Amino acid sequence: MTQHPHSSYSQQYPHGGPSRPAWYAPSTGPIQQAPSGQLTGASRIAYPTVSRPDGSTGELVRIILASIAIGLLGFGLLLIILFQSLTFNGLGILIVLLSLVPMAFIFLVVLWFNRWKKRNPVWLVLPLLWGAVMAIVFTIVVQTLGFLGSTLVIGFDSSQSLFDLLYPVLGAPPIEEGAKGIFLAVFALAARRHFTGPLDGFIYGSLVGAGFAFTENLQYLSGSFDEGQFVGLAITFVLRGIVSPLSHSLFTAVAGVVIGFAAARWQWWAAILAWPLGWSVGTFLHALWNFMAGAVGGLGILGLLIIVGLALVYAVIWYSLAFVLRWLEVRKDRAMLDEYRQAGWLTPAEVDTFGTWRGRSQGKRWAAGYHGGADTFKKMVRTTINLANARQRINVHAGGEVEREREKKLLTDFATQRTQLMNSVNSAHSYQAHYPGAY
Repeated sequence: MTQHPHSSYSQQYPHGGPSRPAWYAPSTGPIQQAPSGQLTGASRIAYPTVSRPDGSTGELVRIILASIAIGLLGFGLLLIILFQSLTFNGLGILIVLLSLVPMAFIFLVVLWFNRWKKRNPVWLVLPLLWGAVMAIVFTIVVQTLGFLGSTLVIGFDSSQSLFDLLYPVLGAPPIEEGAKGIFLAVFALAARRHFTGPLDGFIYGSLVGAGFAFTENLQYLSGSFDEGQFVGLAITFVLRGIVSPLSHSLFTAVAGVVIGFAAARWQWWAAILAWPLGWSVGTFLHALWNFMAGAVGGLGILGLLIIVGLALVYAVIWYSLAFVLRWLEVRKDRAMLDEYRQAGWLTPAEVDTFGTWRGRSQGKRWAAGYHGGADTFKKMVRTTINLANARQRINVHAGGEVEREREKKLLTDFATQRTQLMNSVNSAHSYQAHYPGAY
């Protein structure tokens, strides 16, 4: 049996194990100790995605309701496209495809950052559709009511002039970020198990923004063709789809990150209190973008360079947030798994294997060499991710006794899966002993 490449655990962590990021909630106390003999034979495993519903009734109800919402929002998006197609001038397919380009790009990038803890596809599609449908509807309703109210007070002509002057900077940003961000606040309350840290907020916020930008692009691309034909269409697509596709995603992701930080540290009420802070930052970035776009409009090439530069800054912020937050999530999960090691549920090698990218990669290749090993290893990865999330929720006093019971079930599942993996390894070795030429 080969030596585990990360077996020098005590040398790596002489003070007891990996530490969680400082802003995560501290441990609420010792975990229930594992039964005697829990790790018997486990140390002999030479370990060289993913959160799923745990089968509880509450989780099943949330999935069903979310799926119904996806169906309704999908139908709503179809209606929006059909209604908007009245202004497409026969270019409906082209405009829809051009609008899809930046949204598809963001979705694929988000999937790449989603690899460590693979979230249920339901929780990825729902925010995308919320941004594309409900956030747009909410924005239009509030915008219309505001315009009608000002018309009644100061008259139509004055209201129109005031609207054209102030709305892009002082009206659109707070309204649109509110319409997008309210989804994150509600999601953090209704599905807290899937909103445990800032990376969750970043991913969900980015998708809400991508959906919103998609529907906006339908309007902007159609309008640009009316004004400048194919040249106008091409310029608008380059500016919105290539130069600045991440703007709306960044604005909303900021709110998600702030909510995620609060969810990782405190109880449910903190997510609600944190949302206005994230909304304020996202609104400022949005207003700055709109202000600069209007201010440099008459500067020609210089104005274009300024907008491209600001878009580049926003893109750097977005990517930097993604990489840093994913690194912090991996670090946090490893620290959570180490708490189970201290309680006797996991071996140091298992913390290394399931708490690091290299460990997972090597473990996956190693387990694939045994009959049934690859499937069992994948289950163990999912279980350890769920365990890390469960421990985090317990540390912030979320979920109550239900979460503690879920933790116990996950620990039992992991022990069972470990036994299955050991049996696969032992069976292979027994077979090899009788038929040495078979391997």
